[in-house]
Amino acid sequence: MRVLVYGAGAVGGFFGGLLARAGEDVHFVARGIQLQALRARGLTINSRRLGSITVPVSTFDSAAAAGSADLVLVCVKTQQLPGIFDDLATVVGPHTVIVPLQNGVEADAQLSVRFPHAVVLPSVVYVGATVDEPGVVTHVASGTIGIGANRDEDRHVLAAVRDTLAKTGQPVHISNDIQRERWHKLMWNAAFNSVSALTGRVPADLLAQPDVRSLIVNIMGEVLAVGRGCGVDLRPEDIDKHIAWTEGATGMRTSTMVDREKGRAMEIDGLLGVVVRKGREVGVVTPCSAVVFALLKAV
Repeated sequence: MRVLVYGAGAVGGFFGGLLARAGEDVHFVARGIQLQALRARGLTINSRRLGSITVPVSTFDSAAAAGSADLVLVCVKTQQLPGIFDDLATVVGPHTVIVPLQNGVEADAQLSVRFPHAVVLPSVVYVGATVDEPGVVTHVASGTIGIGANRDEDRHVLAAVRDTLAKTGQPVHISNDIQRERWHKLMWNAAFNSVSALTGRVPADLLAQPDVRSLIVNIMGEVLAVGRGCGVDLRPEDIDKHIAWTEGATGMRTSTMVDREKGRAMEIDGLLGVVVRKGREVGVVTPCSAVVFALLKAV
């Protein structure tokens, strides 16, 4: 497969870089100083688990310049997605497979509306990675991808896409309930990404403060209620599992927290605003999410 990685940040850089190391036909769309660094020095992944990896990469400033692709991995932030549609349209055909490796639960629907004849596969991705300097991805945890299909006619491509992504050397699975997996992740992101960005405290430290712990649990409870209102099989024990896991993840920073520290636009609408919006749609009140979302918009 000819693979186009649209967005060479932490997620795109990590998975795309590992595909390039495996010898796959991979091309990146990047901008600004990240593009300059990739062209000058290649892509470096510094990983606690994989060691230090540097690979030369094929980079372009647009999809139009990169050319057609069999598989497009969309790795931009959720708020950047609408802005790439026109460029992406230059390389998407009826047989193109698009996989958004993003946070949130809306990207597949947005892409399907814009590209109704393409195959859009919803996914969930877990990776602890940041771009701490141009061209360098720091990888600290995980690297798992789950993919699924919203339409029965799209299921025939799942195995081939899984096998291609598995050449990263990371776990890739075909999910029997991809929407549950995505909302399960959103439950954690909505609570911990937002409150960590607002306070500047890492998730494990937030749980050490009783009042903040209650806020975290309340936000996750709102996600549970909204998700169930949308027909997603979320369960109360999901909250308990998230809390237990986070208590052991000492020192871990969220991507939204890092974005605020570096003065970048924060991914708040796709991680928390969506809970408020969809709550209104299904008649579920989300007071804690709404207040934290308003405060982050003010920031």
